[in-house]
Amino acid sequence: PKRKMDQAPKLKLYYFNIKGKGEPIRLFCAYTGLELEDYRFASGQEFADLKEAGKLAFGQVPLLEVDGKHQLIQSGAILRYLAKLTKLYPEDPLEAAKVDAIFDQETDAFMGVTVASYTTRFGIELDDATKQRAFDMISKETLPRHLGSVEKLLKASSTGWIAGTEKPSPADFVWFARLDDYIPNRMQLSEKLRSLDDYPECKAYVERFRALEPIKEYYAKQG
Repeated sequence: PKRKMDQAPKLKLYYFNIKGKGEPIRLFCAYTGLELEDYRFASGQEFADLKEAGKLAFGQVPLLEVDGKHQLIQSGAILRYLAKLTKLYPEDPLEAAKVDAIFDQETDAFMGVTVASYTTRFGIELDDATKQRAFDMISKETLPRHLGSVEKLLKASSTGWIAGTEKPSPADFVWFARLDDYIPNRMQLSEKLRSLDDYPECKAYVERFRALEPIKEYYAKQG
């Protein structure tokens, strides 16, 4: 899948030394062969300094710097940009909209978890007991509903990729990161949900994605 491009842009990712919203971008560049300088903050102060310097339009990372002069924020916008560079974003408007719909659904699916985790960022204060009740409901009702929909999409896909594209689309990178790392390691969620045992298509999908040669190489380098 590696592609050579004339005058490929110089790409530098600024993010924390965690997977989070940065991992789909790192994985996408690994898969497509785009050269990426993967800069991980050594301290919270570095992030604060970047914010202070006015480089972050909304005060958030990931930030992708392109050719040392353009700053892209919002992980979805970054992934779509990279996908257009590498022809992994459908040119047909209808097919592109299908990819977008599944991509955007990831945000909807995890909105409750995000709000319960980062309460005051959203203008909400929750005590610990209320937070745990929220996670219990998310584990029993919200995420199972969304994962059930993902199961159907994967079952219906003739290619094995979530939007039915011939090769992985941007939607695959965000959903893989959630299924492979986020859900299994989010300890506030129920053990049953974290196991993904009720979602065999999702489990097979994670294995399929991890079996891609550039992804195997990426994780081998990460140790």
